[in-house]
Amino acid sequence: METDASHWQHTSERYSGGRYMDPALAQHTREVNLELIHRWVPRLSNPRILKTDAFADATCPARAFAWFIQEDAQLVCLDIAPGLCLQGRDNARAAGHGETSYTAGDVRFIPFEDDTFDLIVSDSTLDHFHTTDEIHVALKELARVLKPGGSLIIALDNPQNLTDPLFRLWQRRGRSPYFIGKTLSQRQLVQSLESLGLQVTNTTAMLHYPRLVTKRFLRLMRWVTPGRSDMLARKLLNSLNALERCGTRNLTGLFVAARAVKPL
Repeated sequence: METDASHWQHTSERYSGGRYMDPALAQHTREVNLELIHRWVPRLSNPRILKTDAFADATCPARAFAWFIQEDAQLVCLDIAPGLCLQGRDNARAAGHGETSYTAGDVRFIPFEDDTFDLIVSDSTLDHFHTTDEIHVALKELARVLKPGGSLIIALDNPQNLTDPLFRLWQRRGRSPYFIGKTLSQRQLVQSLESLGLQVTNTTAMLHYPRLVTKRFLRLMRWVTPGRSDMLARKLLNSLNALERCGTRNLTGLFVAARAVKPL
């Protein structure tokens, strides 16, 4: 049986070079994540930042956003697979971000001391566990290494998304290329963060495009209008993302996201 580390290493080898994501979708995902971080967290003075999950850094640098959170930050990327860390480091250097540190480790047992980081960003990392208890354990670890006054931004698969039943059926039929685990609703996420003594200041739902059809539609668009496909794809994705401003955001967003602050 594969360990978590070997599973993600094998998955990354199948999807190296960004083959799993349309270029416009990769850029859109990067921009949406960065906009959310910069909207929720003010610019910090020489911060130490922890980013969980190096999958995008290793397999699709066009989608990776950690390198751009804050240019003068001491950035540490944590991933359970050593191979992903090595490839992420190589891609960071090739992109001119060689100062980024990559550390192999389990987010349920983070190899750093208490109160280490000013900002922690965890996007769709904790929704790959077999149980919700493991999510709570990981959240507790993230809270432990967060400095007092620091911010934790967490994103998880949104179980209230309208396409989630089809997505889970697709998963049960063995169509997913990697393991997709348990998740929490926005209310459950807030409750878990508050139970750790954190103060939740912001919540939202993010990335508002149909999960199972968007990549195929963009592929068709590139075939039909190859000269204008990038521009049209960006316009389409940005238009869909405006749904975040609607009261129905929790029905259309692929992920629930929250910002929590550790009290001084």
